[in-house]
Amino acid sequence: MAAADQRSDWAALPRDIVLDVFLKLGPREVMLGAEFTCKPWRDAAVEEPSLWRRVGMDPWVPFDKLSRRVPRRLEMAMKEVAVDRAKGQCEAFSGDSYDDYLLDIVPRNFIEALSKLTILEDLKIVFTYLIHWEDDECYPDVNMFQSICQACPRLKKLVLMFVSSFFLKRNEDEFPKEPIDVEIPLMCKLHTLELYDCDINCKGLKGIVDNCPCLETLHIDGYFNDKREMDKDLRMKCARVKTLNLDTKKEPHYDFFGDYSSEEEYDSEDE
Repeated sequence: MAAADQRSDWAALPRDIVLDVFLKLGPREVMLGAEFTCKPWRDAAVEEPSLWRRVGMDPWVPFDKLSRRVPRRLEMAMKEVAVDRAKGQCEAFSGDSYDDYLLDIVPRNFIEALSKLTILEDLKIVFTYLIHWEDDECYPDVNMFQSICQACPRLKKLVLMFVSSFFLKRNEDEFPKEPIDVEIPLMCKLHTLELYDCDINCKGLKGIVDNCPCLETLHIDGYFNDKREMDKDLRMKCARVKTLNLDTKKEPHYDFFGDYSSEEEYDSEDE
């Protein structure tokens, strides 16, 4: 009898209090248990889009400290359900290329999925495969960075981690890094941009600083082969970015004996 009364008390909590609890727990913990406490809690989870505005953005917890470990397939399914529950109000999304709902080996499917998140402001994607645009006739001569900017013009923060040698279990010289070498559309609200394991050039960097007028933080990791060719105008534009980190190096060029110019040599020449 006491147990039944206790369940009734949980069910009788005002919805605004239940929503506060859910917001503190985060989407992952809600879907893994809290929403199954009672029917009113389940209804609140399903019917309130405000709970699902930030998908995959739960506070980071070390793997060995997670209260519940679930298979990757279940994590992917949870994100799909969360985006659906947001009913177009998803403002932030973080995922990787194992998330079949949003990311597909066909780039066109990925871009179409992104374009449906019309008020997206914060996006983080980790790619674990090479992107092959030439396999998609609908998107000739277009790269992923440019396409994401076109699909999500309201972004305030964008983090793209392209495939690395770690994921491919190959040496860096065995595959091309994702190029950042084209113009992007005007991104009026973008204040933070982080690009990892990419291959940028002066044209790509100029496109970023010219079309992101509110940019405050820019971090680029990867290759920058024509870094020494940055002219005074481009350097001045980069200087306006409050936090700028070009953690780049020159792509190694191997000779017959396997020797190549080191990153230190390239940096010293640049100075």
